[in-house]
Amino acid sequence: MVIAQSLIYARRPMSTEPITFLKDTFPKLFAKGVERLQAKAAGGDARAKNKLQDVEGATGTVYLEVEGEGEVFLALDGGKMTVLDAKPDASKIKLAVAAPGEAMRMLLGEAEAAGELEEDKAAKRAVGTASKNLQEALGTDSLLFHVIVEDAPDVGTVTVRIGLNAPEPPAEPKFTATIKFDDLEAARSGDINPQMLFMGGKLRMAGDYSRALQLAMQLMQKAQAGQL
Repeated sequence: MVIAQSLIYARRPMSTEPITFLKDTFPKLFAKGVERLQAKAAGGDARAKNKLQDVEGATGTVYLEVEGEGEVFLALDGGKMTVLDAKPDASKIKLAVAAPGEAMRMLLGEAEAAGELEEDKAAKRAVGTASKNLQEALGTDSLLFHVIVEDAPDVGTVTVRIGLNAPEPPAEPKFTATIKFDDLEAARSGDINPQMLFMGGKLRMAGDYSRALQLAMQLMQKAQAGQL
């Protein structure tokens, strides 16, 4: 879910074409986010130090599919993100995400028009896509799910296909999470947290999502302990 949100954020004139954004802009934002964590950690910020260790410890490849337009492969190692020329071995792919190009383009355009593609915000979100803690908590398990966003401006219902420890975005999910676009935006802006969305019935789950809840609880406990 985090990688799907990061596609939305990035301010200066930049391409809102999904493939160009993912190949050219996103890795630069990620590098900027790492640089800022390094500066804060060097200044004695314990939380930044923990986050930096979490980011630098993440490894593997992120597979991003812009449906009907192309694919992007981003490799992570030691806090560095590089664009690969070709799809790597399936065993190296830790996260696979697919979404319609039209929806990605709309979201990037909306974010740019609203002034949300500012470098500071975008860099912080970009660096949040790498997590050693997430990889360790998941272990060898796979999570195959779809996030269904309802009432998205101009495009209606959007399905984002996500696979953790999966070689490609899943055609058939083990579970689904359905949310309205406005509620997703409220969560992104910090007006409401995922737990409130779930308890309030705004985040509707279906299928076998028990492992996902367990994983979320593990990461929440680490965050509360200041380890994220």
